[in-house]
Amino acid sequence: MFEELLQKKGFWSHKGPSGDIVLSTRVRLARNIPSLNFPHRQSRTEFSLIHSIIERFASESIFRDNVRILDVHSFADDDRRFLRERNLITSELESAQYGLAVVDNDEEFVVMVNEEDHFRIQVIEPGFQLMKAYRLADRIDNELNRFVAYAWSNEFGYLTACPSNIGTALKASVMLHLPLISLANMVLDAVKRLREKKIDIKGVVGEGTDTVGNMFIIANQTSLGVSEVDIIERVDEAARTLIDMEDERRDAILGNSGYAVENIVWRSYGILKYSRSISYIESINHLSHIRLGVVLSYIKNIDLYKINDLMVNMQWSHLQRIAGKAFVSSDECDVFRADYLKQILE
Repeated sequence: MFEELLQKKGFWSHKGPSGDIVLSTRVRLARNIPSLNFPHRQSRTEFSLIHSIIERFASESIFRDNVRILDVHSFADDDRRFLRERNLITSELESAQYGLAVVDNDEEFVVMVNEEDHFRIQVIEPGFQLMKAYRLADRIDNELNRFVAYAWSNEFGYLTACPSNIGTALKASVMLHLPLISLANMVLDAVKRLREKKIDIKGVVGEGTDTVGNMFIIANQTSLGVSEVDIIERVDEAARTLIDMEDERRDAILGNSGYAVENIVWRSYGILKYSRSISYIESINHLSHIRLGVVLSYIKNIDLYKINDLMVNMQWSHLQRIAGKAFVSSDECDVFRADYLKQILE
């Protein structure tokens, strides 16, 4: 199964609207069964009930011909890590005691079972496609609801393990590549503007806006007291604000010839092409600069989505499967990563 997944192109390899800036759009819905313990306190008997429900969904729903159930909790550590690196599961499901995932064969959606909530419906689309992602998530939600009643309060809406998710229990997010905003030190200004509109912006690693590869995720802060459409519109508006900011910086760079930026791009290209060993974080930071160089047409012989592929394949479990062996140390992984980059960039 994992070899098959490795051969298939993920969402990041497909072209989507505003794909030069927006890497992906994600919509997630949290749902729970009333009078049943949340996953962190769940018994084996309770899990068996949830398992039977999700088996019916996978075999009898309108999606039955295109999904499969993965017994995540029974997989080896490296296999779970691979699924997490590929965004098919989260770190919470990776470490769950009783965890399942219903995966669409096209990897367009996954229903995570016993992540933080009993069910987490996740849809990821390439590029900027919030409404498309929400419509599919809503369709899956309605179909799953045929097989199980949801925990619901007339006062609070959908009930969830974390109080911050109650209400619609909808989290809509957009991942953006913002290298020029980052180089101009404009991220903190963007944070202030977006948080006034109840939108969070954070980096892809660490706390706050710490990140690698100049990639940032924006998402709604709350789902209580607002409708699903309101949430989608707010996140949509916030994403467009950042897209416009990045585009404005491009125009400014190109208008002033941009030698400093071009120098950064080609330095990164040289490092990736000739390094003998390179860490994950360093490789992603340099790939970010090369991606910018492709967008600005400094580099003309590399496809933008090839860089997206590389950003995913730089991760430990993906590299192990490309290498066809388990790494015994991070040093061995770093050496293989550098060699792999050299082969791809030649």
